[in-house]
Amino acid sequence: MNVIQIIGAILMIVVGVLVTALVMFQDPKGDAFSSLAGGGMESFMNRNGDRSMDATMNRFIKIGCIAVFVITVVVYAVGAWL
Repeated sequence: MNVIQIIGAILMIVVGVLVTALVMFQDPKGDAFSSLAGGGMESFMNRNGDRSMDATMNRFIKIGCIAVFVITVVVYAVGAWL
């Protein structure tokens, strides 16, 4: 393994762990049964704030997944070229 492959592997591990942590901190979308029991009684402002936080986390997750894909392609391309 050359230096670029080692750096790429470390970057993939770090970004993969960050994406995994973000997915674990996401609010689950399946709140259908709690709303039947009356648990869905939240204010509009509270729900709207949660949506903006979820949208931000979703954006970071997408960027992280794309970053892992791009790093993987670059590392394999450089490895094949060297």
